[in-house]
Formats: sequence, structure tokens, C-alpha cells
Amino acid sequence: MSALVQIQHVNKSFKDHQVLHDIHFEVTEGEIICILGESGSGKSTLLRIIGGLEDADQGDVTVDDETITGPANNLVPGYDFINFVTQHFKLEQFRTVRDNIYSVISYYAQSDADDRIHELLELCKLSEKAEAYPRELSGGQQQRVAIAMALADEPFLLLMDEPFSNLDVNMKTQIRGEIVEILRKAEVTVIFVSHDPVDAMAIADRVIILEDGHIAQIDTPQKIYQEPTSPYAAKFLGPINYLKVDGKPIGVRPEQIKIHKEGEHEGKVTKCIFMGMHYHVWLTSDIADKTILLYHSSALNIGQAVHFNLMTTEIT
Repeated sequence: MSALVQIQHVNKSFKDHQVLHDIHFEVTEGEIICILGESGSGKSTLLRIIGGLEDADQGDVTVDDETITGPANNLVPGYDFINFVTQHFKLEQFRTVRDNIYSVISYYAQSDADDRIHELLELCKLSEKAEAYPRELSGGQQQRVAIAMALADEPFLLLMDEPFSNLDVNMKTQIRGEIVEILRKAEVTVIFVSHDPVDAMAIADRVIILEDGHIAQIDTPQKIYQEPTSPYAAKFLGPINYLKVDGKPIGVRPEQIKIHKEGEHEGKVTKCIFMGMHYHVWLTSDIADKTILLYHSSALNIGQAVHFNLMTTEIT
């Protein structure tokens, strides 16, 4: 598929601090991309530049072959084929769900608007809430209304800034699944920002990890998790142990360490905690400066000597 979005060598500074350094990547039509990074890594600034709400100092952004520029060139920043969903849903509290969606496409012919609203209510599983007010909805339902509004005028590109940060942690998994189902069915191209690696792994086709304004790695979540190219990228998608085997630095996820009575390496248990599906076990070993975390199916005793094998990933 063709590249819908092209980001070419974008740089951005605020006063004397450079926030983005030579950022370049492409997004194909229908792809969902996550920009993942710590607070201050430049991810929200990059999203605003892509959406035309901020000017880059250098570099170019194009969407569907149109060059995107920010406030320096546009009296009214933004583009009608790029829509935003923020962590604040921005629903009109005195309008029903139906009327909130209608407010986006009020310039449509009435019959076309009615058809589009009906389609979005079905897509976002809000048909039974069409006449409800935002205050009568759960957080997940309010988010689905915000998604419906963002999709209403059929944008080329949907930009989402920390879309799950305000959700109840107990409902986040369910709601995240509902949202990705909606986005996939809508076949819309999405770039979203998050600091949560679970968001990236659950939703994104590819992940861009930003480290101090640089791209540390860009690849599928599976590839980054299994074959990280730097310690920074490795740690972002979950716990990792840094070991040294045969003089080489090795990054090993907890599930890549298997206890076996004839294992190649030896360690001693320092802590064991039941976590539901498995136990978290910490070991000391001469191949690590710090304790090693692994997952095991049964409890081990503190001070117990064990042998283990590694399925290793070299960290360059």
C-alpha cells in the first residue's frame, strides 16, 4: 500500500532545547502507528506538527501528498482531513450523543447526516445511547462518542494524544479492545501517542520509540519486544534482564529464562512472589550484576539453588 503520511527529517526546538532530532518515517494507508516515549521525549510535539498545530523548524510533513504547515503559514491551524482525539473528550454536555456527532457534520444534507450518524452509532456501539447526555455515559462510552465525532467527516488521518490515560484502570483493557475494533472497521489511518507499552502492543501495527527526541527504534511491537536494538527500546516494552554471557551483553526477558535441572547457568533464589498465572522469581547469578527476574509455574524457596537456560537477545 502507498504511504499516506511522510515525515521527512523534522527538527524542532523550543528556545535553546532541541525537542525533535531528524525525525523521518512513513505511514501507509490504514496503518495504526504508536509513538511511544517518556514524558518530555517529544512525542506530543511531533503529533502536533503532523496535525499542523505546530511548526517544524526544519523538515517536511505531507499527508496524501499535501504539505502540512503550522500556525506560521495558516491563520487557522489544522486541516479538515486530519482529526484529533485527545485525552479530554470535549463533548458538549448539554447535547445528546446524536447531537454531538451531528455538530461535526451539520453542513451535510440532512439525509446524509442522518445516515452517517446512524452508521457511526452502529460502528461505535452507541445506538442505545443516542439520546443520552455525556453525563449519563461511562468513561468508555464517552470515549466512543469522541471517536465517532472524530470519524464523522471521514478524515484521511486520525491523531490521538494519550487516548486512554483518563480511563479507569480496571476497564482499560476492555475499552482499548473496543476502540481498536472500531478503528479497524473504519479502516482509518491512525497515529497515536502513549507512554504505556501495553497500549502500543495491543493496538499498533508499528511502534516508534522516541528517546530524547530521537527515534530509538521503529518496528512492529513483536520485533521490538523480541529484538530490541538498544537498552532504552528494550526496557520500554517490558521487564528485561541485562546479563553478560561469553563476554557479550545480553538482554533477556523474564519469560526467556527457563529453570531446568541440567541448565547451563546457576543462580540462587532471593525472592518469590505469587502473581496469579505464575510466580515472579528473583535470582542472583555470576552472569548478572543485579538480580535476575524470571517467571516460573511453581513456588521456589528463598536461598534455593537452581539451574537455568537462556533464550537470548543481544543488545547492541
